[in-house]
Amino acid sequence: MAGWKSMAFAALAGLAVSACSTPGYRTLNPSCVDPFPDAKYNRDGHQDTTYLVAVMAGRSPREAALLSFYNEAADDLALRFAAPQVSVWASFGGWTYRHRIVGVLHSLHGGGPEAVDRRRADLQRSLANRPAGENADIWQSGLIIHALGDSYAHTTGVGGDQGAYGELYGHLFDGHSPDYVAMRPPVYRAYIEALYAALEVPGSADRAAFEAFSRRIADLPSGAGEISRFVETIRAARDDVAPAPRMDCEALAGRLTMREVSRFLRELEAGFSG
Repeated sequence: MAGWKSMAFAALAGLAVSACSTPGYRTLNPSCVDPFPDAKYNRDGHQDTTYLVAVMAGRSPREAALLSFYNEAADDLALRFAAPQVSVWASFGGWTYRHRIVGVLHSLHGGGPEAVDRRRADLQRSLANRPAGENADIWQSGLIIHALGDSYAHTTGVGGDQGAYGELYGHLFDGHSPDYVAMRPPVYRAYIEALYAALEVPGSADRAAFEAFSRRIADLPSGAGEISRFVETIRAARDDVAPAPRMDCEALAGRLTMREVSRFLRELEAGFSG
C-alpha cells in the first residue's frame, strides 16, 4: 500500500509540475519584462486590474506595481501557492497548508451567500487597515488583494450571489470560466469598487478616472466571445494611468516563502468574522 501511495503521489506531483511551466512574471508582467502578446487567462483580473485601480486610488506607480506583482504571485509561483497545484501535492499530508492556500488565499471556502459577504467584507477591511506606501510587508497586502479578487470571482451564480466554490474541487468542473472578467462583468465591477475603497488615499485618488473605467467595462458586451476585448480594455487602461516601473522580479519572487505565507494566512484567517 505504501508503494502504491508513493507512485500515486509521484504521478500527481508530475502533473502539478507540468502545469506550472515558467512563472508568468518572466514573460507577462510589464513591470518585469516586455509583455508577451497573449495574456494568461486571468492576468487582466488580478495583475493589471490591481495596478490600474491602485494608481487611480492614489498609490504610486511603484507601490501599485508591487501590489500587482504579489497579487499575481499567488498564481505565478504555482507549486508553492496556486490552488490547482497545491490541491494536488498537499492532499498527501499537507492539509493545513492546503486549506490556507485553497480556502484562504484563493477564497475557495464553500460558504453560502452570507459567508461570501462576510469574507469579502473581512478582506476589504484587512486591506484598508494596512499602511499605504512601499514597506517590507507589502507582499501581504498583495496576497490579501488576491484573496479579495477571488472572493468575487470564485463564486457561483450570474451575480456571484449563490455561494463560493469549495476547497475540495474548486471550480474544476467549470474550467476557467469564473476567472474571465467577460463572463460576469457586474461581479468584476463590484470587486474593483471594493478594491478602490480599500486602497483609496484621500487627496490623491482620482475617483473620476475610476468611475470612467468602470463605465467602460459596463459598456462592453459580455460573454465568452468577448474575453479578448475585456483583456485589451483592461490592459489599455493600465497603460493609460502610468508607465510600468521596472522591478527585480526574481528577487521579489524569492521573498515569498511557504513558511511565511502560511503563517500570514493563518493570522489573516484568525481575523475573519465567521
